[in-house]
Amino acid sequence: MLAVRLSRARRLGPRVVLPLAGSVLQAAVVAAAATFVVFLLMRLIPGDPARILAGPGGSVTPEQVERTRRELGLDDPIALQYWNWITDAVRGDFGNSLVLNDTVAELLADRLVITLQLSVYAFTLAVVLAIPLSLVAARRQGAIADKLSRLAGATGVAVPSFWLALLLIIVAQGVLPTFGYAPLSEGLGAHLGHMLLPALALGAGFATLVFETTRAGLIDTLSSDYVRTARAFQIPERRIYGRYALRNAFLPTLTIFGLEAGALMAGALLVENAFALPGMGRLIVQGVLSRDYPVVQACILVIVVVFVAVNLLMDLLYAVVDPRVRRSRG
Repeated sequence: MLAVRLSRARRLGPRVVLPLAGSVLQAAVVAAAATFVVFLLMRLIPGDPARILAGPGGSVTPEQVERTRRELGLDDPIALQYWNWITDAVRGDFGNSLVLNDTVAELLADRLVITLQLSVYAFTLAVVLAIPLSLVAARRQGAIADKLSRLAGATGVAVPSFWLALLLIIVAQGVLPTFGYAPLSEGLGAHLGHMLLPALALGAGFATLVFETTRAGLIDTLSSDYVRTARAFQIPERRIYGRYALRNAFLPTLTIFGLEAGALMAGALLVENAFALPGMGRLIVQGVLSRDYPVVQACILVIVVVFVAVNLLMDLLYAVVDPRVRRSRG
């Protein structure tokens, strides 16, 4: 028996490693292309950081501006600037802020935690609300519960997260904390109280997509032949939904998880500014307004890496959930 298992492991090794290596390579190419585009766009924004750093406008000479540009490496070709920056970033050196007089890594450390917390809370809240509602709506298709769920879903898609954030601030004024951030060191209750409204504002649209996708997949799966056969054999409904229907209907939802990971991070940037959360969103806004290239580039790099990493994880989960994917890769 042990020899058989070892033989299977040897046969499965290339089937797992080779597709994984290809996915990692593809993710690296996507990340490099995305960061280069952002790097280039930052150089096209009107305004010269060298002139800003050289001193007050009237007292700055062209020679001072040129000397500052040379010190910052802004007179190098764009391709060389990008290569120097990305090679340093891979080693964890994001440079120094041009405006805030601190290393970019230090500026990112605390702010990244807040943004990731907000994204995780929004993701968890959306999944916890959307999956059970999709099960109820699919099981009672056409009933009042289904229609109300779909109406709420349509509203969630139509309302932008930033506008919903402003609405929640008005409605919850005096009931829940609407501005600022409380770290976990101040207590779990205070922390979650400050993060609840931002998570609702950020996760509403994502919850709608998860609900609609899962509901549609469940309705399609429940009408399949193997589900009707399972019911003919009097298999309990709970087992049919949990083991057969939901597992197959969840494949398109995994795709939504991967695609919306970057959207959650990007949406968090807007929501953070609405609720005055000191996360990456406010840091990016400050960086863009002050032409602080290293700060903006590092923040975008983090978002791209998170987006690519989550999509890579979803690709691997596909192979775990659906055996057909494993066979097609073999």
